[in-house]
Amino acid sequence: CFTVRYNRYNSINSYTYISRKTNIDLKYLDYKVHGFLSTDTVNVANLTVANQIFVEVINASDINIIFDSYATILDTHRFHGMVGLLSTKLYTDAFTITPVFGNMIQQGLVSSRIFSFYLNR
Repeated sequence: CFTVRYNRYNSINSYTYISRKTNIDLKYLDYKVHGFLSTDTVNVANLTVANQIFVEVINASDINIIFDSYATILDTHRFHGMVGLLSTKLYTDAFTITPVFGNMIQQGLVSSRIFSFYLNR
């Protein structure tokens, strides 16, 4: 997500946050991400996804370069994170991290395994 006029995630302000006490290093394409695993409730549109495991990023090597170019187009200033829709194997072999949409399916929040994006100009 990009910084526009939205609140930024802070686990201290969450009543549903669970620390997993696990550091993690990931590689995505040519970029490396260092952070730690957390669990919290995630809201997507009007859906509440319970017990979502995600990585709180401490350091991401040069990944802001990619998003800074989009930030100029979108009149935003800083990259804050990503929501993954890919296989759990992308993340790590040691942990199973189910993407948000996968948890939506498992928790019966969506009626179909299909999603789409509406892009408005």
